[in-house]
Amino acid sequence: MTGTVQIRSDEKLAIDLMGAIRASAEAVCAPDPVELVSVTVDVSARTDATGQPQFHSRVDRKTRTILFTGGHAEIAGQTVMTATAVYRISPAG
Repeated sequence: MTGTVQIRSDEKLAIDLMGAIRASAEAVCAPDPVELVSVTVDVSARTDATGQPQFHSRVDRKTRTILFTGGHAEIAGQTVMTATAVYRISPAG
């Protein structure tokens, strides 16, 4: 393993998609903080297409302590990546 790690475009897209999903989760659960429990990312098309990615998130189910959520990334109108995530909701204060 080398000392320099290169982040590939698909990995960067996955990080950005998870950021969008987390932002949505935090907004839905505010003021309670959320903690990531699990995540699954699926790449459905090449991610080197030109154009800015668009991120879409959704809430599948929310209980008092768990949030099931996910989203997808589109480039040029084509879905290139999907993700599902589970967050633990901790009561604030």
